Amino acid sequence: MRNSYIVYIILVFHFSCTNSETKLFEKLSSFRTGIDFENNLTFKEDFNIFTYRNYYNGGGVGLGDINNDGLLDIYFTSNLNKNKLYLNKGDFQFEDITDVAGVGGEKSWSTGVSLADINADGFLDIYVSNSGDIKGDNKQNELFINNGDLTFTEMANEYGLDDKGYSTHAAFFDFDRDGDLDCYLLNNSYKGGFRITSIGKDQRPVRDEVGGDKLFENDNGKFIDISEEAGIYGSVIGFGLGVTVGDANNDGWMDIYVSNDFFERDYLYINNQDGTFSENLETMIKSISAASMGADMADINNDGLSEIFVTDMLPQPDERIKTVTTFDSWDRHQNIKTSGYWNQYTRNTLQLNNGNSTFSEIGRLTGVEATDWSWGALMFDFQNDGNKDIFVANGIYQDLTDQDFLQYVTQDEVIQQIASPGSVDFQKLIDLIPSVPISNYAFINNGNLDFNDMTSDLGLGQPSFSNGSAYGDLDNDGDYDLVVNNVNMESFVYRNNTDKLYPLNNHLKIKLIGDKNNPNGVGSSITLFVGDKKYYLEQMPIRGFQSTVDNNLIFGVGESDIIDSLVVRWDDGKITKKDFIDVNQFVTIKKEEFSEFSLIEEFETKIFTQMDDQILDFVHKENNFVDFDRDRLLFHMSSSEGSCICEGDINGDGYKDLYIGGSKGYSGSIYIWNDNKFEKYNYPLINSDKESEDTDCIFFDANQDGSLDLYVASGGNEYSIYSPELRDRLYYNVNNNFTKSDQILPSGLFESSSVVKNYDFDLDGDEDLFVGTRLIPQKYGLPSNGYLLENDGLGNFKNVSDVIAKDLKEVGMITDADFFDYDSDGDFDLILVGHWMPITLLENRDGKFYFKNIDAFENSNGWWNSIEVNDLNNDGLLDLVIGNHGENSRFRATKSKPITMYINDFDDNNSLEQVIFQYNGDSSYTMALRHDLVMQMPGLKKKYLKYNSYKNQTVHDIFNLEKIKSSYINYVYNLKTSAFINNGAGFSNLELPVETQFSNVFAIEINDYNNDGYNDIILGGNLYNVKPEVGRYDANYGQILLGNNKLDYKVAPYKKSGLLFKGQVRDFSTFKNLKGDNYLIVLNNSDSLQSYTF
Repeated sequence: MRNSYIVYIILVFHFSCTNSETKLFEKLSSFRTGIDFENNLTFKEDFNIFTYRNYYNGGGVGLGDINNDGLLDIYFTSNLNKNKLYLNKGDFQFEDITDVAGVGGEKSWSTGVSLADINADGFLDIYVSNSGDIKGDNKQNELFINNGDLTFTEMANEYGLDDKGYSTHAAFFDFDRDGDLDCYLLNNSYKGGFRITSIGKDQRPVRDEVGGDKLFENDNGKFIDISEEAGIYGSVIGFGLGVTVGDANNDGWMDIYVSNDFFERDYLYINNQDGTFSENLETMIKSISAASMGADMADINNDGLSEIFVTDMLPQPDERIKTVTTFDSWDRHQNIKTSGYWNQYTRNTLQLNNGNSTFSEIGRLTGVEATDWSWGALMFDFQNDGNKDIFVANGIYQDLTDQDFLQYVTQDEVIQQIASPGSVDFQKLIDLIPSVPISNYAFINNGNLDFNDMTSDLGLGQPSFSNGSAYGDLDNDGDYDLVVNNVNMESFVYRNNTDKLYPLNNHLKIKLIGDKNNPNGVGSSITLFVGDKKYYLEQMPIRGFQSTVDNNLIFGVGESDIIDSLVVRWDDGKITKKDFIDVNQFVTIKKEEFSEFSLIEEFETKIFTQMDDQILDFVHKENNFVDFDRDRLLFHMSSSEGSCICEGDINGDGYKDLYIGGSKGYSGSIYIWNDNKFEKYNYPLINSDKESEDTDCIFFDANQDGSLDLYVASGGNEYSIYSPELRDRLYYNVNNNFTKSDQILPSGLFESSSVVKNYDFDLDGDEDLFVGTRLIPQKYGLPSNGYLLENDGLGNFKNVSDVIAKDLKEVGMITDADFFDYDSDGDFDLILVGHWMPITLLENRDGKFYFKNIDAFENSNGWWNSIEVNDLNNDGLLDLVIGNHGENSRFRATKSKPITMYINDFDDNNSLEQVIFQYNGDSSYTMALRHDLVMQMPGLKKKYLKYNSYKNQTVHDIFNLEKIKSSYINYVYNLKTSAFINNGAGFSNLELPVETQFSNVFAIEINDYNNDGYNDIILGGNLYNVKPEVGRYDANYGQILLGNNKLDYKVAPYKKSGLLFKGQVRDFSTFKNLKGDNYLIVLNNSDSLQSYTF
């Protein structure tokens, strides 16, 4: 996880030097508050976790001022017992008025609570979702209408809201802008225990008439089910656990995000502004959580766009990962996707809003992806510094996924003890399940997408079994306090001490008063403008997990003492504005008191324009090879890193033509420029080499006949060292046709090549070559070679590396290289990058190449993919941009805590294993799960009979010293995509924007695209073929970093760049036709090509 080091140290110092009684969040005792609520669950033979799968999902928290006295009151839902309503008396003193108010509930198993003024009389009503009654009919939802005198009348039936489904939560908002509050009701399926294989495909559109989610339109106080005509799914596979309402596409209309548990994917409903919704998740979001639970929407980077945070079940400590966690296999994951359930991964997801109806999942980048079995998700500003932080309520009363428990209870003798014909001893079964309380999580937002886990320092570290949670200003001091509902322990009430700990942080508290039928302005949004900063909140109190937060909005503005302007976009789309507002006050904004204001949209001319009519029709097809079937302990496939594109004028007409590489089973293709488009030309010789995997290519005049020849590097991970398909191919251009050289390139052996570059390194007037190899087939991890190939002038090449570049022998797992004159001495040097290897510079000294020590490249071992050389600062020296793995990953590496891979024949069966270790805390543990390691090395099964014995295992715990000493060891210290500025004597590292770390970078192009005199940088990448436990890398939609005279690169937003790369970018090609039109071609792996003009 990235660290904003200075901010982090300040926070740690501050909290460590502060008296333990003055944490930011101070837990108040029940004696102090009068709140002694506990959501107690006790064993019942006919009703328990094995008869009702949502038994431990817990209850919610509702905050709202029920009597309009200016103080927030608290409502807790209870699963087995009465719900509770506590009246706020001031100074954190509360009174239980449940019985007097008549809101304890009479139905079975309450879940979510929604506070909203449903009848628009000026008083908040309480809607309770009910569930859990398996046998009977006692789970209708309840609507407690506020009588205005601290009593309520239950009227769900009268309003049409007494739904009988397994309800989780309800969101009230005006989806159709007719002035009143409608209702989205989230239901959880009646069904349980079935898998994808038993339910089949295409079940999502089939409505379950009893259960299923529902959208109710408010028709003069009666709620009418319009789900089907509005485009809302309500099928038997809907396992809804979270409903989150907000503006996902920034059009001013409220959209809906639904978190679904189990195998069903989440839903993202975009409001069509005509009373219907379109479910657009797959076009807007590339990766989602697998067991989605709670969710929230808020703007975490202060750009005025709402992000989406969804919780899941991935633990953070190694002992929990190894004992209670399992992941889908590659085959099962593929089955899930092909069955229509999208790209699901076991982790929290944080979807960054790109402002163009796409989201980039950055949970791993921010370090918020692993918070164990998580429910409540809330994003709010803890300490009024202007950045929204993240709170996660988590815990499961019994570890249902404990692997030792599951392994134990599936033994025949245990089954015989627990189960007899016609009955099961549930008590005995439940007593076997471990119960481990864990602390909730709280992440401080340092800005720039940098979060730190500060749970304990903030005062939130007490282990618990927490579920619903809500924030609100309980004492009216201008900061958000926190309330948490727990299973089998007292609820938590936390007082926020921002006023004591951060007295310089200012705030603005706002109450909205809307139209008569939506008096709280639900669905409105407010934007504050403070200097060059922008702060954005939406008035949507029903959020988190089964809960409702304060409907007064608090903006933290840090140390700013004046707010330049405030803009309200009301729920009906009208705009009002107020200028120059003092901080630290409670402001009421009435819609009727402000004149309507029109916002002027700023439109920028985009740098790139995607062509509707592509200049060539090409779809790359990847062959179906699964690396994990052979290399079980690796996490990324090497076989899908292709392809390549290169340009050259084949026929001498002055236009660039193209070669686009193919994968195994699919030949590469040549396209000739003709009449402002590319036309594919059929070359049987090239088609005959379709069993090779193309990894790089280059047009150059190999035999000095004046025509461009074609060299194609053959690589991939599918082959053995005996496979002739690994032979690189040299095609001679003879009168615009091709013949193939019979040379076995690059060195007389079959090797997996990755890169080819041309340069006349012996200065004899012909083009020589460098060829780098990616890996040794079936020996992944061992270093491979680079080759310098000397041209005899006729296109015959000889490997001269042993003579002029001995350091190329076993230099590493090369992915890219380039020749350039780094030291301005008139000859070209050679730079190499690759996986598990440092950036390597070979200096050209009188025609021989020697390793050159560069301080900036020391301990630079990474998973480098690509390199581009150009002058970034106009000083005449060539600089470097190098694409790496990125930091949006479960893998994390630093110089002091590297990723390590041990390679050896650990089980003495004449084949190599690769075992990867990574730091988790202060020790480096194996990344492989127990069943994967034991499957690969069965001899370890006796050592690790139980999963519990496998936790916190270092390399010295798993293997004996002899094996460790005889292992080849690789290291990774750096995963950041980086730039290096040439200072004449060496290089200095230039930090690039955080967005460049969103995903792997495979393609780089450098040029001055906005014509301001400074070079800009285009990055493309992504990698999908990875194990589900680490999750695919797909957050890069194409980035352009705009240069300036300070080397202060900024990523241009889509509205400026116009770039929207849709897949796994592998290469770029830029060219200009004779008319002066500029083109950018984007080559996507296993997808169609994209083209842009600029």
